[in-house]
Formats: sequence, C-alpha cells, structure tokens
Amino acid sequence: MQQKHSDGDIRPNWIRRVFGRINLGAFLVVLLVLAAVSRFVPEKIGDNYQIALPLIGLGCAVAEGQGVRYFGRYLLLETFIKGPKYGLGDAEINKRPNGNDKGFPSGHTAAAAFGATALVQTCLKHSKTAQAAAILGAGFVGASRIEAGKHTIWQVLAGAVIGWLVQALSLVAFDRLVRRAWDGASIRLRRIGKSAYAALVTGDPPT
Repeated sequence: MQQKHSDGDIRPNWIRRVFGRINLGAFLVVLLVLAAVSRFVPEKIGDNYQIALPLIGLGCAVAEGQGVRYFGRYLLLETFIKGPKYGLGDAEINKRPNGNDKGFPSGHTAAAAFGATALVQTCLKHSKTAQAAAILGAGFVGASRIEAGKHTIWQVLAGAVIGWLVQALSLVAFDRLVRRAWDGASIRLRRIGKSAYAALVTGDPPT
C-alpha cells in the first residue's frame, strides 16, 4: 500500500511506519551500530556516517512527502561538490593535505551536513536532543576527514556550509522545476510501460 501526498509524492506505508518512528533512541542506536561495524576507527565511522545520514534523511523526506524535493536537491548538491573539485584544478585551496587534488569542498562533509539538515527538518524536528545528535554526527564526519589527512579545515567547513545551504535554503523555483521534470518523466515511463505490456499481450511491437 502507498499514499499520495498533496504535492504528488508517493509515500509507501512501510516507509511512513519505519521512519515515522525515528526518535533519539533509535537514531543513537543506528549511529552506535555503524561505529561498531567500523571497529571505532574514526575514518571508517566517517565514511559510514556520510552515507547513513543522507539515506536516513531520504527515508524521512519520503515519509513526509518530500522525496522528489530531496532527490532534486541532492543532485544540486553533487553539482556544487563536483564543480569546484574539477573547476579549481591545481589551485592551492583544492589540494588535499596528503598531496592529492580535488579536495575543495569535502564531499563527505557536504553529504553528511545535507542529510543531517534534512533530519532536523523532518523526522527529528520535535526533539532538540536528537537534532543535536544528527548535527554532531555530521560534525564527526568533517573531523574524521581532517584527522585522516584527506581535507583541510577550510575544505571541511566549505562542505558543511554547502550541504546545509542546499537543504535549508528556500529554492521554490528549483523545486518546482524538479517536480515538473519528475512528473514528466513519470508520465513517459508509464506510457512506455503500458505500451510494453500491450505488446506482450497482443504480440505486436510497442509503438
């Protein structure tokens, strides 16, 4: 079963049930389990948190009927991450402490900050303590990148600001553009699916 939200987003019931029950205790359990799986190695914990925070944020966004908005903004986030990394080339600010390039901004930190901001806005919006845990989780990701010599503090701070801004800013026009593109793609895919199904039933080639 699934429910259609007022803005057109599909919200599967199981997602609403699972992510609608996230509270401080459940969130802390997730963070602790990931830390244990990472054998409490800071860099590995950061690697896992930078995946988990956006994924949990996605689940919460879908549960509240904001999945398309979240998806569009995540694509925008990737643009703001990858653009400077490749556009700045050999600039000093783009160099990592370990000597490699493409260091500005920290993509790990940007993704974690993006996910944490989404959690603060959705599933964890009624618990200040849980919100603090999400923010600290994102902060840990940034600190782990510095500790591992993968990024400078300025690269990490830039990633944190970018991740926060992309999720927190009111980008009404962009969100509407993403919604129109999503709806158009959904209509085309449904038509293709119906055409393929009809071709299987009748044996005629799809039109």
